[in-house]
Amino acid sequence: MTGESKIVNLKTTFHIALLFAGMTALLAGCAHTQSAPPKDLGVAVYSINYTGKEVSLIVVDPNNKNNSGGGDALNPYSSGGTICCFAIPAKWHPGLQVIVKYNLYPDPIWREQLVDVPPYPEGIAGGIWLAMHEDGRAEAVVSNFDPTRAEWPGRVKGGPVQSVEYALKVRRKRLANENGMLETMEKGLVDGTKRTPEQIERLRSSIQYVKDRIRLLEEEGDHQ
Repeated sequence: MTGESKIVNLKTTFHIALLFAGMTALLAGCAHTQSAPPKDLGVAVYSINYTGKEVSLIVVDPNNKNNSGGGDALNPYSSGGTICCFAIPAKWHPGLQVIVKYNLYPDPIWREQLVDVPPYPEGIAGGIWLAMHEDGRAEAVVSNFDPTRAEWPGRVKGGPVQSVEYALKVRRKRLANENGMLETMEKGLVDGTKRTPEQIERLRSSIQYVKDRIRLLEEEGDHQ
């Protein structure tokens, strides 16, 4: 082998070594970048009201008061919408707790409870669900499954169900409103206001429509 051939071979070997070293460093850098999963996740906040009172619910991180979310104002026996966002650990760990702040209308005072967050169902992080129960206890669960699913980790399976007492209260209120409307319209027929035949007919049709709604509400009450 000539001296010139030896020089060419040495250059080639050197270039290959540099290329290999560069690729090794690049792969090591990529592996290092991808090996660190996130410690926290920003998730949606949902609220459920299992009580017969109006309530607002907020979640607060006891270790970071700047991390909070929620605020839905819920009617009795109802669920709220989706509110963003609240940071949770990507993986559940023993001792995980949050603060549930709540306000029961019309009481202006906000109260709070420190509650334990149960293990994430199937180890999957999901939205955080806040719930208020009839016994006055607040609840917070992290779940990728809604309350209708068997995997749901909350105290109550399924959505809110109206109590008989609350249903009767709502029906009585609706009946009072309908009867008040009926009284106003019936007075309108004899109050001396000048109306065209078409207007009188429309008013009579409306009166009959309200009477039918009142009858249906009364029938509902008979079956309760």
